Amino acid sequence: MPRGRILTQSERLVIVRAAAKGVGKQQIAQRFGVTRRTIDYTIKREKDRRRDTGIRTAAASVTVTPDELKAFDAVLAKRGFDSRADGLRALMQASNGIFVPDEHLSGELSSFRAALNRVGNNVTQIARRMNEAKKRGMPAPWSERQYEEIRSLAGMILEMGDQIDLLVRRRNAAMGVTVDEVLREFALGTE
Repeated sequence: MPRGRILTQSERLVIVRAAAKGVGKQQIAQRFGVTRRTIDYTIKREKDRRRDTGIRTAAASVTVTPDELKAFDAVLAKRGFDSRADGLRALMQASNGIFVPDEHLSGELSSFRAALNRVGNNVTQIARRMNEAKKRGMPAPWSERQYEEIRSLAGMILEMGDQIDLLVRRRNAAMGVTVDEVLREFALGTE
């Protein structure tokens, strides 16, 4: 495959200005004898350059445990970052694509919440009946079958808790992979 021509810095600036004025990318590509992908890359590269060379006037701080800091430093070292600031900056710059609502998880948690509300109402009714029986000095009004239902209800609650925990762990694992990919991408860009 033939190699395309290399744009000069002044041509790159003209391309960025033309794109900012609304000139079509295909038209710009034809004017300079390059592909549309080259135009896209040139615009992105300039945007990244401006972002990276911008004057930083805001500061962010966070308090973490020593273990959290050690784990973060290990990830940064693994990805080739020289400082925590560079790693945090990379995560902040990519946060728009990382920290997005998870519709699936949200829907699942919503259904669990509704089920737990129903269970909570049942438990309230059971407690009310037990308290009434206790006030009257009577034994609990339960048959063996009803005790089995209560045990099964408790088992269902525990199972739901396990399912919620599994959902959250899977989401965290996916977020970990995404954050790791972002750090890898930014670290490769700094070489």
